Amino acid sequence: MKRLLSFFFYAAIVSFPIWLIGFVVFVFYVLSFQQPHLNDTQAIVAWTGGEYRIQTAFKLLEQKPNTRLLISGMNKSVSPTLFLSDIPSEQHAKIDLGYQATTTEGNAIETAEWVYKNNIHSVTLVTSFYHMPRSLLEFKHALPRTDVYPYAIWPKDFQESVKWIHTRSAFQLFIEYHKYLFVKLRYMKEEFLK
Repeated sequence: MKRLLSFFFYAAIVSFPIWLIGFVVFVFYVLSFQQPHLNDTQAIVAWTGGEYRIQTAFKLLEQKPNTRLLISGMNKSVSPTLFLSDIPSEQHAKIDLGYQATTTEGNAIETAEWVYKNNIHSVTLVTSFYHMPRSLLEFKHALPRTDVYPYAIWPKDFQESVKWIHTRSAFQLFIEYHKYLFVKLRYMKEEFLK
């Protein structure tokens, strides 16, 4: 028992710096996201689940009216007619609503089907800043040949210097880091077993 406890103690001492360095790298990766130019994209995709994602996607569609928009992960209880009631009718034909996805992986799969169906080669992905790394990882796995431009949604507290460290944003990054690691390890395992 004593040897087992010693093993876990030393394992924790060795792994903690690696975990901490990984988390710092993850945070700087998230902070590096900048809003892309819409000139390079054929379509806009918004994954539901966070604040301002849908509103931002609609604004981007107004800026580039010749693109298509997919909103993936729609709640099945929300009807298309009700959801699009506040959107100008001339835009309705450009908007597709996906009701299949319930997870980030599901969003990527649903988006992949839509991309192939519409012969799209480049996409602007709209999601929350903390969710973007995992989203891009899932996207790369589902759509390896599609160009993806991340459009991260930032909360107001990020505009106030380092005060965000003491807010909910820091906690979201902490949780998302571990989700990202889980997905990364899962795909590494799949590649190893091929």
